[in-house]
Amino acid sequence: MAADLLTFLHARYDEDEAAARSAGGIVEWHVPARRAVMAEGFGEAEPYDASLRTLLERDDSLMPFGCVAVTDHDADARFIARFDPARVVAEVEAKRALLRMYEQPERSDALPESVNRFTASTQRQVLDAVFRRLALPYAGHPDYREEWRP
Repeated sequence: MAADLLTFLHARYDEDEAAARSAGGIVEWHVPARRAVMAEGFGEAEPYDASLRTLLERDDSLMPFGCVAVTDHDADARFIARFDPARVVAEVEAKRALLRMYEQPERSDALPESVNRFTASTQRQVLDAVFRRLALPYAGHPDYREEWRP
């Protein structure tokens, strides 16, 4: 696999993590009211928290405020909460662990025993196929190369 693809994936994961951390980092989001998404613990120490929640329930014209988002659809709110910053950070770390398996082939514990019985060349071919697929969500990025497409 081309080192360029690894570099590309590292850069996208860095961007994904930075975006997630700027949107709340590792806190979990939840849906406390219809169409509202809040970061875990948002406003707990603030006296206006209860009135803010009431306002979110009644006024669908509100714009995002701090770690609160309001949408016109309950399904959107559940989706936003499900793919919260904490989940994105965890997914980025899992993908980086896969990259390390490829970058550090000498580690005997890098791959499961069932895969370790294959030759290093076969292992690298398998990981190459995996990384090409992991790059697909970024196919619209200007640095994505069509030769990476599986």
